[in-house]
Amino acid sequence: MPIFKTQTEITSLQEWERLAGPKRPDQWDDGRSAKEAARAWLQGGGIELPAEVSAALGAHPAFGAVRSWEAEPEAKLRFDKFAGEPRNSDLAVYAEDAHGPYLMAVEAKADEPFSETTGDTLVAALERYLENERSNGVVRVQQLSQALLGRRQPGDPKIKELRYQLLTACAGALCEAERRGYSRALLLIHEFRSDKTSDENHERNAADLGRFLQRLSHGEITTVGPGEICGPFTVPGVPLLSGPVQLFVGKVSRNLRRSGT
Repeated sequence: MPIFKTQTEITSLQEWERLAGPKRPDQWDDGRSAKEAARAWLQGGGIELPAEVSAALGAHPAFGAVRSWEAEPEAKLRFDKFAGEPRNSDLAVYAEDAHGPYLMAVEAKADEPFSETTGDTLVAALERYLENERSNGVVRVQQLSQALLGRRQPGDPKIKELRYQLLTACAGALCEAERRGYSRALLLIHEFRSDKTSDENHERNAADLGRFLQRLSHGEITTVGPGEICGPFTVPGVPLLSGPVQLFVGKVSRNLRRSGT
């Protein structure tokens, strides 16, 4: 059963919505990321990957044709030991190719932002700590920055400018890959352009992703286009990881606009 939730196979949009749909019913809508991601991943009958995903994997030397895979929508990928809700990945795909097994953490995006900036997240966490000294938000931001980014190099974007969701998404993928004994983790942004999305918002997301890659690579990579996978990136790891896991970041896009532009 390639796509499952709570050991139940998902074969239809109705089952996906019931078992792993968004918390708000209005988010399950044609042209928006939750429903379109479900549609894209179910399109191959739960056997074939979306065509744009297969093409991107085949174009990178560290990946190749997928021999087997299974996936879980709304997968909880914990990256630290603090209490609270774990990191939710829109889709966690456990795949195997000629190089061995790997984890693909899929983040579906129409034109929603990658959450708030890390700077805003840290300020909010500090406010919570001042109200309750048992709050771990500040330490969480610190550990994520230390494990993924390390010391800032000249010309690197500042941590406060980066979108927090990109840090937690990478950390969740890396830590889950390590738990499973995998040597590769891929964060894949699955973008959906529809008549309900804005080009301006798509450009903002592309800029935010590029800024994150610039900091991750210390200026070697500043953008990733549709159909591309970047990496591997070497991250400090400590204190969230105990061993080396290669990190890759990619993006694929599906155009759903009636005009085709």
